[in-house]
Amino acid sequence: MEIQDQDVTAERVARNDARFRQSNEELAAVADELDMGPEQLLPFLCECADMSCTQVLQLSAEEYESVRRSPVRFINARGHEASALGWAQVVDEFDRYTVVEKIGDAGRIAAALDPRKAEAE
Repeated sequence: MEIQDQDVTAERVARNDARFRQSNEELAAVADELDMGPEQLLPFLCECADMSCTQVLQLSAEEYESVRRSPVRFINARGHEASALGWAQVVDEFDRYTVVEKIGDAGRIAAALDPRKAEAE
């Protein structure tokens, strides 16, 4: 995706989040192959914009899929939405994780980088 006429910070935020999301997609696929129960808590990486973040979140496969239904929603540790520098807003909070939605240019870029988009085409 070209970034012409798009905010450079928004692009960095979206690309950082997309990298973590790609890793989580691979974790979810392994859990599916191992036939883990739908309510069993699995480790997922925080999908915040901070590339040095190493926070591990516990979600069930169903919880993760609920977030992934939208290409602009990501799981974050509580408070990590601040690393998005205004390019994300909290849309839901739970005991173990927060759901954020990328907005503006970051949302458009995140949607374009969604690995599930390529599968659907």
